[in-house]
Amino acid sequence: MKITKIEAIPFSIPFRRDVEPSRWSSGGLDRADHVLICVHGEDGLKGYGEATPRPVFYGESQRSIVVAVDEFYRGPLTGMRVMESEKIGVVLDRYPANNTARGALDVAIHDLKARSLGVPLYKLLGGWRDGKVPVAANVSLKKSLKATLAESVKFVQMGIKTLKVKVGTDPRKDVDLVRSIRKAVGGTIEMYVDANQGWDRRSALWALPRMVEAGVFMVEEPVAVSDTEGKLLIARSIPGLLILMDEGVITVQDVCRELKLGAVGMISVKTPRTGILNSQKIVRLAESFHIPCLIGTQAETGVGTIASAHNGAAYRNIVHTELANYLKWADDLLAEKPTFSDGHLVLPQGAGLGIEIDPQKLKKYRC
Repeated sequence: MKITKIEAIPFSIPFRRDVEPSRWSSGGLDRADHVLICVHGEDGLKGYGEATPRPVFYGESQRSIVVAVDEFYRGPLTGMRVMESEKIGVVLDRYPANNTARGALDVAIHDLKARSLGVPLYKLLGGWRDGKVPVAANVSLKKSLKATLAESVKFVQMGIKTLKVKVGTDPRKDVDLVRSIRKAVGGTIEMYVDANQGWDRRSALWALPRMVEAGVFMVEEPVAVSDTEGKLLIARSIPGLLILMDEGVITVQDVCRELKLGAVGMISVKTPRTGILNSQKIVRLAESFHIPCLIGTQAETGVGTIASAHNGAAYRNIVHTELANYLKWADDLLAEKPTFSDGHLVLPQGAGLGIEIDPQKLKKYRC
């Protein structure tokens, strides 16, 4: 199966009207200004990926992703065979940065490969889970405590069993927030927090023991990525608390560095930035250090959410996902939206990603 054509299509979808913009310590989000990647093969087959630019983390924009595909990747990839993963990887890795452009192309090519073989992508990659993955929901910073508590309770009522709470502002307010959510959702719901590098060492060391007392088992990026000594200090000072790395593990080389440092307790694998090939390398590398992984969210819409779910279902070293964030979108490009049941995302069982694009929706949301 040869690649015959590559398209990069910008689109924009807002949050639901009843959903406040997502906020975290360093930014926010209220719509998906993303890029749909479509890789055409022979016999009319198509593979899909979704590029999700996050300028403050990767330096990409919707426009830069389209330009990267047009100028860097389309020419060399067109005519290559989808089974030649190593050769394709060389082309994708040839240009530094361009994380989500590269990741979405990698996903789309693997989707096309799995479709050509007639199997779901997660089974081609490893097939560890039986067609569904557990999902955590992101509780973002709201204008009021009442709104945050309402969102938390709503997620739990939908069957979500794990919440990730955004913190990283004022440590006292953060602790009060976590305690309030715990009281609202009860003691059986698992909870971890994400500071998005918003604290300094003193704030983290004050807030986190109090959060552990409230049942928090993990913290994501508590201090600046560059503060390696701070991460080690937190890991050694607070028993029972895992440090989840995200912004600090953008590449395979980043993961290797953090694993050797010894502070990390879990790795966030984000399919939009590492695609399929590099995600697989990260999962295997972490497994060799006996460190589990989860599938993080980059606020993907349907294409990216399903792709991330396939990645999450493939490997035994991936223990959770954050894909309930999908529930915030007002609409989707997919002909059939993802299915959530009892705290899990249920994967489509068709070949590849098992999805199809609704041409009318694409026309409506195309930029």
